[in-house]
Amino acid sequence: MIYATIDIGSTWTKGASFRLVGDRVRLERRAARPTTVANLSDAFFGVLSEIVAGDPLDQLRGGELRLRYSSSAKGGLAVAAIGLVPDVTLEIGKLAAQSAGARLSQVFSYRLTASDVAQLEKRQPDIVLLAGGTDGGNSDYVLANAAALAASRLDCDFVYAGNREVADEVAALLAGKRLKVVPNLLPDFNEPNPDPARDAIRSIFLDAIVKGKGLDVIMDATGSEPVPTPFAVLEYTRTIRELVPGWSEFLLLDMGGATTDVYSAHLDTPSSGVIRRGLPEPTVKRTVEGDLGMRVSAQAVCELGDTTLAATLEAHNVSKADLAAYAARVTAHPDSIPTGTEERRLDTLLAGLCVGHAVARHVGRMTSVYTPEGEVLVQTGRDLSKLPKVVGSGGWLAKAEGFSPGAWFDGHLIDQRGRSVLAPRNFAYYRDADYLFPLLANLARDIPAAAARAGIDFLVAQETRSEHATA
Repeated sequence: MIYATIDIGSTWTKGASFRLVGDRVRLERRAARPTTVANLSDAFFGVLSEIVAGDPLDQLRGGELRLRYSSSAKGGLAVAAIGLVPDVTLEIGKLAAQSAGARLSQVFSYRLTASDVAQLEKRQPDIVLLAGGTDGGNSDYVLANAAALAASRLDCDFVYAGNREVADEVAALLAGKRLKVVPNLLPDFNEPNPDPARDAIRSIFLDAIVKGKGLDVIMDATGSEPVPTPFAVLEYTRTIRELVPGWSEFLLLDMGGATTDVYSAHLDTPSSGVIRRGLPEPTVKRTVEGDLGMRVSAQAVCELGDTTLAATLEAHNVSKADLAAYAARVTAHPDSIPTGTEERRLDTLLAGLCVGHAVARHVGRMTSVYTPEGEVLVQTGRDLSKLPKVVGSGGWLAKAEGFSPGAWFDGHLIDQRGRSVLAPRNFAYYRDADYLFPLLANLARDIPAAAARAGIDFLVAQETRSEHATA
């Protein structure tokens, strides 16, 4: 049996064929082509013809070939989350949206104002995730927000995942919109339930977004549907954690042209003298940064507007205008490859900014608080400071032999509110040198143990970073 897997990215469409030999996976062929945005099937079938000898569709129909594929074209769906408490809305929205292949583009809390609705109408998200209230809790804000959305000019999909007691009333108010009603994201404050909302977002991805760009042609020809790449890689991260000894805790960086995705496998355990705040963290977590990418989102990187960007540019003796001009060039030509020393230096700077900011957003924070009993430490989010392994994937990171992510993590030791950023400090760094992780993630749907082991076997050890290392 030959296994073919393809991943349709925002910039490149990648593919590989594998053969299972005993309990090990053998790589047979690899191919990549620029993604044909106008019709994704062109690049897809071009790659498929390169990785499979003969007629792949005949072999697929005859059972000699098994095909799995994924897509992250478009850079992930834009999801606007609306809830009650700001921090809770942000975190629970991330849990639901980002694990389904989407990115959180806007967050609103409490009662929507006319200005809030105008912002939503201006940006036109792909999905509005309406939440709020534990089951049996607050309903006033939820109903007011549903009424405001019903009267809006928004033309998108809506997912209601709030207080179940008013679900019928919300459905009635939003009867003129495309609405899915699912169980509450937060039925009880200490028990997040992101899976139903995540599944609804994933369903919208498949039913509405991927069709019409050539994926319907692919589905008709192959008889199968794609999965969102981020969802496949999230599950692959979980599979590695569960099935590969020594890899129960690690961080994966997947930096593409449109987004920088961060995945971490980590079981947070209580520390003596540390008070935890916020929602419980999942053991396997993904975050996606839609403003951090090497090509499609390169210009957004230049508009981060914080002190870290200014300090980084100064440290590397690069003006913001020079970086912005380079970002504009690669955005206009997303399949471009840097030539010459200066372009490679600017490309590395873009990559470092993406990696540093993405990980800083993914991890938690620690701060000191003084109480009548003395000083205590308060932690929000996950503490990955002692995480032992980091993997770099995505086209740029896969090829960057001399790149050190730790140096860029160090630009975020302290955030703008004076809190410690709990990013990895002492770790071994590996490269997914052949950029196989998204392809093996598809393969893991059929042969999970062998695919998980293969991902680790194919990694290239880059460096071991001491906690005393400096940028």
